[in-house]
Amino acid sequence: MAVKRKSGATRQQPKPSRQPRSWKQFWRQAVTLLILVTVIGGGMYLQQEDTLPVKHVTVEGEFRHADKEALVKVVSPIVRGSFMDVDVARIRQAGEALPWVKQIQVRRVWPDTLHLIVEEQKAIARWNKNSLVNTSGAVFTPPSATIPRGLVQLNGPDGTSELMARRLVEIQRQVNQLGLKVVAVNMDKRRAWQVDFAEGLHLKLGRAGGETRLKRFIRVFNGGLATFRSQIAEVDMRYTNGLAVVWKSGQQPDFNGTV
Repeated sequence: MAVKRKSGATRQQPKPSRQPRSWKQFWRQAVTLLILVTVIGGGMYLQQEDTLPVKHVTVEGEFRHADKEALVKVVSPIVRGSFMDVDVARIRQAGEALPWVKQIQVRRVWPDTLHLIVEEQKAIARWNKNSLVNTSGAVFTPPSATIPRGLVQLNGPDGTSELMARRLVEIQRQVNQLGLKVVAVNMDKRRAWQVDFAEGLHLKLGRAGGETRLKRFIRVFNGGLATFRSQIAEVDMRYTNGLAVVWKSGQQPDFNGTV
C-alpha cells in the first residue's frame, strides 16, 4: 500500500548555536576600563594644589647684569598650583620682561621644584639715547646704571637696529686690517652712513654704494693715507672716483702730490 505525502510541507531550519562567551575578551575590556579610570582619577588628584605643591625655585645662568633676586621675586607670585599644572608660560613671560633677561627655560624637577635656565642679554652696542642692541640686533632698554661702558654707539631710525648691528660687525671686520676701531656708526633718515673711529677720524660713506666706498677707503688708506692718520679729522668718500680729506686744526701735513 502506497503512502501519500502531504504537499506544501517545509523543512524546519536548525537554530544557530550560541557562541561561548570569551572570558579573555571580557578581562581585557575590564582591565582597559580600570586603567582609564585610574589615569583620569590620578590626573585629577595630581592637579589639586595641595597634592604636589611647588616648594622650590632654582635658577641657573650667567648673571653679569641681570638681577637674580629680582627674577625670583617676579616669578614667585606666579608659582601657584600643583607641580603638574603650574603655569610655565606665565613664569617664562614674567621673567623675560626683565630688561637684561633674553630667554628662560622652565623645567620641572620631581617632585616639588621648578628649575629656571636663564640666558642673559649680550649687548654689542648702545642704541640711540638710552637703549642697547643685542647680538641679534634686537633693542632692549635696561636701567642706565647697568649699561656697560665702552660700547660702540649706534644711531639710526626706528626699526633699523638689526641692519645697523650687522653693518657694524662687517665694517669692523674690514677695518681691522687698518688697525682702526669703530666707536660709532650713524645712519640718518635719508639712509646716509657715517663712521667714527677711536683716533677721531670721521668717515662719510653717504647713501648709495656704501660697500664700494668702504673698500675704496681701505685701499687708499693702505696706499699711503695711513701715514697721516693722527692728523686726519674727516675723510669724505662721497665722490665717484675720489675722496676729500679734512685735516685737524693746525695739523695739515706739508707735502706735495697725492695720497
